[in-house]
Amino acid sequence: MASKSTLLVAGSFLAWGAAVTFSGVVAQGSVAQKTTNDGLYTQAQADGAKALYNKVCVDCHPFTVAAKKKPKDLPLGEDPFFEEWEGRSVRELISIIALTMPNDGSAVISDQEATDLVAYILQQNGFPAGSAPLDKSAAAAIERPKK
Repeated sequence: MASKSTLLVAGSFLAWGAAVTFSGVVAQGSVAQKTTNDGLYTQAQADGAKALYNKVCVDCHPFTVAAKKKPKDLPLGEDPFFEEWEGRSVRELISIIALTMPNDGSAVISDQEATDLVAYILQQNGFPAGSAPLDKSAAAAIERPKK
């Protein structure tokens, strides 16, 4: 019969082996988080949102700092956009647009329209299109476009 110390050592090795095996399975099964550089929208989806952007967004949210009409306008491109949104999720941007824009109450933007507008914002910021449309539940992180 084995001594208590032998059983303790054997048990420690079993626990260690299980931990190593489990961590290996988790590491192999984990998927890197998608980002805005991973083709999250289709070209058609982004193109379809251009008219809505021009109708309800462009007056307060141009894509360039030079196109700003009022000091408080937040451009949807260049450094001001990335300073505000880099590291945050696409899903959060979609939600903010759907729930709060336009802030003058001149229109109501549906979840799908907000999703399509984010596809257009990604397109205009130089992010690549993909093969599937952007979904409002996209958890992808916003980052600067890769050159």
